[in-house]
Amino acid sequence: MERKLFLIILMLCCSLFIAGCWNSREIDQLAFVMGIGLDKTQEGNIKITVQVAKPSTFSKSPSGGSDNEKSFWVASSEGKTIFEAIRNMATFSSRRIFWAHNKVIIIGEKMARDDISEILDFFCRNPELRLRTWIAVTPGEAGKILEREPGMEKDPSSAIENVINQTVWTGKCYRVMLKDFLEDYLSTATYPVAARIVSKDDSSNIKMSGSAVFNQNKLAGWLNEKETRGLLWLKGQLSSSIMVIPCPLDGRPLSIELIGSKADIKSEFDGQIPRFTVDALASGNLSEQACQTDFTNMDNLRKLEKALASAIKDDLESVTKAAQTGIGLDFPGYNHYLHRQHKDRWHELVEKWPGLFKKADIIIHVKAMIPRETLFARPLNPVKHNNVNKIRIEASNEITR
Repeated sequence: MERKLFLIILMLCCSLFIAGCWNSREIDQLAFVMGIGLDKTQEGNIKITVQVAKPSTFSKSPSGGSDNEKSFWVASSEGKTIFEAIRNMATFSSRRIFWAHNKVIIIGEKMARDDISEILDFFCRNPELRLRTWIAVTPGEAGKILEREPGMEKDPSSAIENVINQTVWTGKCYRVMLKDFLEDYLSTATYPVAARIVSKDDSSNIKMSGSAVFNQNKLAGWLNEKETRGLLWLKGQLSSSIMVIPCPLDGRPLSIELIGSKADIKSEFDGQIPRFTVDALASGNLSEQACQTDFTNMDNLRKLEKALASAIKDDLESVTKAAQTGIGLDFPGYNHYLHRQHKDRWHELVEKWPGLFKKADIIIHVKAMIPRETLFARPLNPVKHNNVNKIRIEASNEITR
């Protein structure tokens, strides 16, 4: 009996030290950030722009926001550091900034060329921020991207997120999440690459086009869409793309959808200079044909496959040239193959690699295959209609006679 009484008293005493809701945050007191933009000001301060969702516009009740009301609110503040800029938002924001729902981080070019180490440090330390967030760089100001009204989505951040997801079908943008960008940033042998986002003309639309290459904590240069597709080839990240090539017989354009891609890279040495051989294999479907060439003929089909292989080789050579003579960094990651395949010599080359890479001999071979089992393999030939017109003309001449 005494033991039971002792346990009851102990439980009552413990309950006095339990505060169930001491750090609770009510949903109507939070501002849910959907997108973040980071820029560098003329004075050298950091300008942070946040795109916040308006809960009232997402309500389905009759008392919800009007149809013409924006579903988001864009606010900016400045500070010497990112954290100071965020805290400065408390001077005009009626709600506390909440980061857990953020979808995209956009960095302006001026900020990217100055230093991004502070950005990465802040986003790693903040427990509310998710590492599965898309990261992109824009040639202009990041804040202006978040101010553009989307065409079909409720808010710009959702539109940007959906566009990034759709780029998997184009192969013209290097999409990357913050966790993967951080992994490359912290690696001593990898140069991080991020997506490039631009404003399309003067409209509200944005476009994912190309990529941004970083050297340590600074933006080193840009890659265009062609070079980006070559980079995706070398990294084994090209899921799908459309190759527009001229018809090998009459030069008119053809569209080929890539349905499979693979690049095998082998390394060897020519004295002290490394040599790489890239063997790329691709397969695709003929999706659109403007010429009248019959590709059910095996000779014509082989010519088409050679034309496709030549176009793919051009992509691979363009990104290799950009890496060796343009930006001058091994962002495609050739050193990984040299490290894995020649571990005994890598320790002698690791310090010299930036210079050796520019002198490395890179040989590219491409083999392309187009299956014959393609819908409408034969072109739509207008000869039949010409014959009908010819018969009508001859019949009209007979009547006239």
